[in-house]
Amino acid sequence: MHYWPLLLLTWVELCLGYNILALLPYPGKSHHMVFEPLLQELANRGHRLTVVSFFPSKNPHPNRREVSLVGLAPLNVEVINMTDFDRSYFGFARYFEHIPVVTKLAEMNLELCEKLLDAEVFKEFVNAEGNYDLILVEHFNSDCMLGLVHNYGVPSVGLMSCAIMQFTPSRVGSPDNPAYVPNMVLPMTDTMSFLERFENALVLFGYELWYELAIRWKEQRVLEKKFGRLPRLEEIGKNASVILVNTHHSLNGVRELPPSVVEVGGIHLHNRTMQPLPRELKQWIEEAQDGFIVFSFGSLIKGSTLPASCARAILKVFARLPQRVLWKWEAEGMELPENVRLMKWLPQYELLTHRNCVAFISHAGALSLTEAVSAGVPLLAIPILGDQFGNAAHAKRAGLAEVLPLRELTEEAFEAALRKVLDERMRTQAKRLSEIWKDKPMDPMDRAVFYVEKTARYKGLNMSTDARYLNRIQLAMLDIAAFLLAVVVILGWSIVWVFRKCKRKILWLVYK
Repeated sequence: MHYWPLLLLTWVELCLGYNILALLPYPGKSHHMVFEPLLQELANRGHRLTVVSFFPSKNPHPNRREVSLVGLAPLNVEVINMTDFDRSYFGFARYFEHIPVVTKLAEMNLELCEKLLDAEVFKEFVNAEGNYDLILVEHFNSDCMLGLVHNYGVPSVGLMSCAIMQFTPSRVGSPDNPAYVPNMVLPMTDTMSFLERFENALVLFGYELWYELAIRWKEQRVLEKKFGRLPRLEEIGKNASVILVNTHHSLNGVRELPPSVVEVGGIHLHNRTMQPLPRELKQWIEEAQDGFIVFSFGSLIKGSTLPASCARAILKVFARLPQRVLWKWEAEGMELPENVRLMKWLPQYELLTHRNCVAFISHAGALSLTEAVSAGVPLLAIPILGDQFGNAAHAKRAGLAEVLPLRELTEEAFEAALRKVLDERMRTQAKRLSEIWKDKPMDPMDRAVFYVEKTARYKGLNMSTDARYLNRIQLAMLDIAAFLLAVVVILGWSIVWVFRKCKRKILWLVYK
């Protein structure tokens, strides 16, 4: 008889749970690492999930159904070659240097979109089969899945693993005034000089035009071949109830955000299971009397493509340090100082949280930056592409990082920057920032789950401002200014015309 309460609770849980479809077809490992803990937590809380991704869970929850896309495209792991960025540019042109690489990634996503729409494993979603209460969909540099969101006609929650993208403000009605809102690809914060504001405006409009021509128009045509006439993908994106963003204002800078944009920075660390370090590696770092440094460019960039001149300069500096260095390097045959050790893959967070870790050399990717601030470890940021430039600039302003652009990496510059990072004062500031970052009124996971469940409960939320329906001319009130100018011109012209026509009568009345 005592089993009945347990059975009743189980039945209630199943009845209250929502059916959730997660469309996550981007083959980037670091992106999925942000979303995976949320998916697991939703399943743990009784919701039934259908997860479409390139990274199916090896031990899926009973509430979770995996739809594997493995084999439809290569995974985006160590695909960025740093020699593509080792060039000399002058002026604001340097901020567009990674457009060819990003365009290539966008073209791969477009090709993937076509493959998915024709794939047998994807047919049920193209046909909008299944009864779902909510769709989780990544908002990145592809809007392919928005066609399916429109097809299902159910509320959606957007997921962003990186900093706020250029197109996000227009979707939620948030200000993106280039006078004080820096573009994510620029090494700037919201404090800008006149020249920086000028560059920021050019880059903002340049990237918007590029995104429209290189991605959105093409995806619109691909989707309409499959589904027929659709609203503009940009307009479908504006219907998202909530967008969960992997940022936090203490580290990524303050933005004016409507309630629909929810910061959940650090969500991928929720209930993180710390894996034991290999015995030999653990012994090597614990024997480092002056501590050790972690050096990694993340999962997307192939670290061993670092220009040879930069690698030589870095190794000369390492040889003079008392600290030991663990370096993620995928190639063989590099002559190393005694205090440097290479590994093809690093247990990064486990290393950063070790008591002997004193510094982190990183590309300033969103996950690496989050793990550094969580561990309270200062870093030397060498940004390569995308949001890494903005991430690094904000981390420097917060006191967590020193920044060294790749093209400026020389032996002298690298040593000077690393010495600052290793300074005791910077380590103290990193610990303080870590405490501020962790001190939140609500755990990021609870915050994310709350908004997902609220969206499903009320069948959609309207928490974005109606500014999202205005174009740039209307937002800047240029139409109002033009109207007032036209009124003044017409009124002035009318006065002149009347004066000319009635000049004699007017003069007679004046001098009478």
